[in-house]
Amino acid sequence: MAETQGTSAMDLYNRNSGGAGIGMEMAGRLHETELTQRQKMAPPVGGERMSLPSDAPSWYNPNGMMPAKYSVPSDLKDRMVARAAVREAAQEVGTAAVPRPDAITDAEVDYVQIMDRQSKLADFDRYINTLVDVRKPGNLKWLMEVYPEFVHRRVAQVHDDYDFAIRKQMIENWGVNTFDDLHFLYLCDQGKIDGPTLSKREAKDWQYKTGILSPLAWHQNREGKGVKLPFASASVGGPTSGNPASWTQSDSGQPLGKDRDLTSLARQVMQLNPGNAPGGGEGGIKGTAPKGWFGY
Repeated sequence: MAETQGTSAMDLYNRNSGGAGIGMEMAGRLHETELTQRQKMAPPVGGERMSLPSDAPSWYNPNGMMPAKYSVPSDLKDRMVARAAVREAAQEVGTAAVPRPDAITDAEVDYVQIMDRQSKLADFDRYINTLVDVRKPGNLKWLMEVYPEFVHRRVAQVHDDYDFAIRKQMIENWGVNTFDDLHFLYLCDQGKIDGPTLSKREAKDWQYKTGILSPLAWHQNREGKGVKLPFASASVGGPTSGNPASWTQSDSGQPLGKDRDLTSLARQVMQLNPGNAPGGGEGGIKGTAPKGWFGY
């Protein structure tokens, strides 16, 4: 009989004797990787051709700016959205006899100033784009000497777009072969990141949208959306209807499948009552984790 190699069940058992835990280390790694990809694949903002006054110099550039990022998701934005959910929950489940005031913090004031600075940067870039048409001979050299960041950010955006398109196509054609491939496909299938394909597509997000600088612009509400099946976002071998939502696993009966929105999570924090511990017994031990059991 030919010898075969593999991992025996007892080898697996003996190598994993340190306690099951709840996977917080992996959750942290997934969060950091997801945030990095969401920032890299955030849709850029450009502009349409401008209408110039009739008496404006003929050498002004009326063409819209090439796309670049002016707003991306961040831990600060996610935290501000979570804090807002806790504030809302405090109003709903609190009591007038014991109010839970939450003062405006320096972080919130700082973020308003960050939004203002980003708006001013967009104004300055639009001004520069009107002054300089980089496609005319000599202008790119001048701009690289005076304001190279204007060029660097837009060339980097081209790299981001092609990185997404090539990586997505390679995974669709050749499958998942590394953990990074697996997580990238998961982010695509769940709609957490998106980008162009190698075929021609209409640019959807070149125009500034009201509220894009708000922390809520990057918040994705999870509740009730289920988990998309593998390759739900694939253009080859994906849903025949072309609708990724048709390839969705229901949350019903699944681990931590209910009360996943920030408002529900915040209510669980605000409604802490030792006398009503989930599970009913000392330590809350039951055969199945009950609704609202997100404690560590």
